[in-house]
Amino acid sequence: MKISIRFSILSILLALLIGVSLFIVGIDYFTLHDILITTTEDTIENASGKVGEQISGYLQPLGRFSSVGAKLISKNIITPEPSVDFMRFLYAIISGDEAIVSAFWADTKGNLYELEKSANTYQAVGNAETKLVNTNIIIDGENTKSVENIYDSDMNFIGSKEAPGASFDPRPRPWYQQAKFKKRPVWSVYPLIYLSMKKSELGINAAYPVYDKSSQLRGIFGVEMPLGAISTFVENIKVTKNSIVFICDDQEHLITAYRANVNLLKGYKMPKLDDLGLAWAKQSFSLYRKTHKSVFIYSYDNKKYIAAYEKMPSIKTSAEWNIAIVTPYQDIVAPLQRNIFFSFIFIFIAVVLGIIFSIIFSSRISRPIVKLAKDAELICQLRLMEVKQLYSRIKEICYMADSFMKMKSALSSFQRYMPTTLVKNLISSGKVAEVGGETKEMTLLFSDIEDFTPTSESMSPQKVMQYLSEYFQAITKIIINTRGTVDKYIGDGAMAFWGAPIDDAEHALHACQAAVRIQAACAQLNNRSRIGINTGQVIVGNVGSDDRLSYTALGDDVNLASRLENLNKEYKTYTLVSENTYRVVKDYFKFRLIDKVAVKGKKQGSCVYELLGEKTDIPDMQLERYNQSFREAFTLYERGEWEKALQLFSELAAENKQDYVLQMFVERCQVFCKKPPENWTGIWIMDHK
Repeated sequence: MKISIRFSILSILLALLIGVSLFIVGIDYFTLHDILITTTEDTIENASGKVGEQISGYLQPLGRFSSVGAKLISKNIITPEPSVDFMRFLYAIISGDEAIVSAFWADTKGNLYELEKSANTYQAVGNAETKLVNTNIIIDGENTKSVENIYDSDMNFIGSKEAPGASFDPRPRPWYQQAKFKKRPVWSVYPLIYLSMKKSELGINAAYPVYDKSSQLRGIFGVEMPLGAISTFVENIKVTKNSIVFICDDQEHLITAYRANVNLLKGYKMPKLDDLGLAWAKQSFSLYRKTHKSVFIYSYDNKKYIAAYEKMPSIKTSAEWNIAIVTPYQDIVAPLQRNIFFSFIFIFIAVVLGIIFSIIFSSRISRPIVKLAKDAELICQLRLMEVKQLYSRIKEICYMADSFMKMKSALSSFQRYMPTTLVKNLISSGKVAEVGGETKEMTLLFSDIEDFTPTSESMSPQKVMQYLSEYFQAITKIIINTRGTVDKYIGDGAMAFWGAPIDDAEHALHACQAAVRIQAACAQLNNRSRIGINTGQVIVGNVGSDDRLSYTALGDDVNLASRLENLNKEYKTYTLVSENTYRVVKDYFKFRLIDKVAVKGKKQGSCVYELLGEKTDIPDMQLERYNQSFREAFTLYERGEWEKALQLFSELAAENKQDYVLQMFVERCQVFCKKPPENWTGIWIMDHK
């Protein structure tokens, strides 16, 4: 299978362009993919660590103030009772940090003394409208009294009213029970119930047990703060738009979560991971508890996720807190995929531009090469005049074009020395010429210029060369146009043949056509040419040595054609053909019989005819009458009936006074009448003239 150079260049350029582009995109994708994943893992891990630090700092006052308050009570520096001094003590606790919303004392009898901020959220601390609500629940036997004392932010008494939580008993509360039985400070996460506002909010309670000198439990001192601020920390972590950040304990209780339903954290019960409604997030926690890996990639529902977990440090709750950041894998690689998509768009644009460039570039290369190929074909056909100089900006093509022009010039010169058809055959065959020949039937033509020698003696050499050049130019063109081959130029003469090197079934016809046209051309040049034509078996081929060859024809029939050309001088004719040629073309041309001769070197005679021209649609009646009369006279001449032949020849000569042939036969008959020749056969032997 062969492909064009244009297609080859286009394919190579496109293959390189697409291959390099895909290679670069592939390298970028896999390299950036790994970098993105690694960077994301590190970012998530660092983010979870920072959240832990922030939350630890946020919760630090909870432990500090609960510890300080419990120690002051245990050392009897502060007496827990429904008094203004104790309220001021509690106020000092809750005003020590804006995140603390309440401080309280719960004794073993079920009495509760609590001071809480009445604002909706702890952020309202510092606002002039913030009120402090002191709730005292006193259990005296079967009687329970609950009073709310309302103060402003400067602890100025505003008023009091009956507390709504008269039936509230702190002793069954989880924080109380845990601190009582563990006998140490405990932190509990649960919905904080604000008695004054009849609302609940997820918060954290630090409960500190206080004992007397006999190690008997006196009560529990506690400080509470909501976990709403932790949500703010969490919301500041935005790894990707679909990432979720949450904090949960080991029992899957949800402390806080970014992108969670805010109502989950404001109910009267602890929310769990299931309440998020994100199964893939819960799946990550299940895998974390199994593997204990801080960062890992997992799949859920045919989608991939990256999860990072970290234990919350310094949290004294009953269940450890876990900070989690879970990011859909697609969020990480989406920018990369988007870049890859745009890269493919750029590749497509580059390929389109590459195709356009390749077509232009390959055309600039292929067009001159195709032109050179066509020129080579023209050169093989020796149509050298059609080969034109090619110009190109490509250096190598210019070298080739210059070489072609040099080859054209060389062949143009070469074909002037060799038959054009022979040169074509040699080029088309692709073989080296060797000595050798073959026997073929051909028609040969010899010609020379009448009276050239005396004419040339009066001319300068330059004039002679010009005269011969015009003559040879005219006859060569005619020979070539009639499918003939010019063998050689001999002085003022030329040798040509038909039937080789290209086969020609009508070689005799074409040779006679050439003779008629040569005579017409010579008439225009004001000269006459003597021509001899013969058809026969000859040897044609390369003759010579290894260094120099000549393509020519050899044999008796070649010599006969040459002798016929010389016979024109004897008969004062211009174109003589042999009997072999006459038999082949007599229906196409006008002839007259000249004689029956045996040329020099031959004993066997044959008839010789003068070629007068091509036949036309209108018969030449005068020539037919002449040929008939001449045949009758010539038959008598062949029989040796000299007197009868003389009478007929004389009558024809009287009608054609300028005909040298008739005068010649009249003279012969007159001589033979007086002295008949011995052994007469009717053949005129030229050697015996």
